[in-house]
Amino acid sequence: MRSRIFLTLADGSVWQGWGEMAQPVEGEVVFTTAMGGYPQTLTDPSYCGQIVVFSFPPAGIYGVDKDKLESPRIWQRGIIVGRLDEENNGRFHSLSSWVGENGVPLIEGMDTRSLVLKIREVGSIMGRLDFKKKKPFMKKLPEDMVSQVSCKKIETIGEGDISLALLDFGVKEGILRGLSGSGVRIVRFPNTSSAEEILSANCDGFFLSNGPGDPSVLGKEISVIKKILGKKPLFGVCLGNQLLALACGAATHKLPFGHRGANQPVIDTATGRGLLTSQNHQYAVAEESLAGTGLEVAYRHLGDGTIEGLSHKEFSAVSVQFHPEASPGPEDAGYIFDDFIARVRAAKGV
Repeated sequence: MRSRIFLTLADGSVWQGWGEMAQPVEGEVVFTTAMGGYPQTLTDPSYCGQIVVFSFPPAGIYGVDKDKLESPRIWQRGIIVGRLDEENNGRFHSLSSWVGENGVPLIEGMDTRSLVLKIREVGSIMGRLDFKKKKPFMKKLPEDMVSQVSCKKIETIGEGDISLALLDFGVKEGILRGLSGSGVRIVRFPNTSSAEEILSANCDGFFLSNGPGDPSVLGKEISVIKKILGKKPLFGVCLGNQLLALACGAATHKLPFGHRGANQPVIDTATGRGLLTSQNHQYAVAEESLAGTGLEVAYRHLGDGTIEGLSHKEFSAVSVQFHPEASPGPEDAGYIFDDFIARVRAAKGV
């Protein structure tokens, strides 16, 4: 049964909408500017622990294709939309019924425009969805979110003439589909794996995946990356970009409200090529910390100038803050995965 639901932010400001909810939930309130791809956004493990606000007013227009999700479940604590429009779902599942199956509250009728403007003003902030106006008890997200979203055992995906050891910090299925579809055998490792376990697989390259939370708290994962760096070609995406930087001695910092959407403008610093990219991150690499790390800026955000990619001057290691596989989003950056795979093949001599 639909009820009036209140979103109360940590600063006491309140918004109201309507939806079904079994019990109050709390999380970090963030927004995305993507105009489509909501099923992929909702199943992206990088959103673990968050309440996501869709800035594009109508949601649910084309339903949910369960064969194209980024993981088997929704990771957000709550979902907020301005308007739910499910008249033309066709052969797909409706957004509201699918979200209900996952037990996640979907709140509509909220003034998402003013809410997004608020987040842009104060930054991402903790919030509580409740039947009453009540501030959140949580002060920040927990530090163990990568352990929540990573795989629990080593598994092999696909076949090919080269292999990649993928360190799973919350990898999206779109990445796995893209790599395995390019003739790559993926050996997927849990985030708890040791460097010795990873190296013993004797793969041809390393891949650091995306994932949720603050990268600076992942000391064990950073130490593992330090041990494998330079032994084979390495590529990092999103959280993987930040962890590569930390492993090389750089620092990260939290952005006010992050980059989330399928329309983020980026420039390749080497070629001047402009890209529209798909992004979902709250943290970024601090540029002033790059001195002496061997890293240089490979990509930059055209909106706020933040680092969007790195390359190592000595080792075969590159990374990007955005998602080249574009799930959801444009395919401008798809060539980046192709370039890395070609580099791995060249290093192997195939």
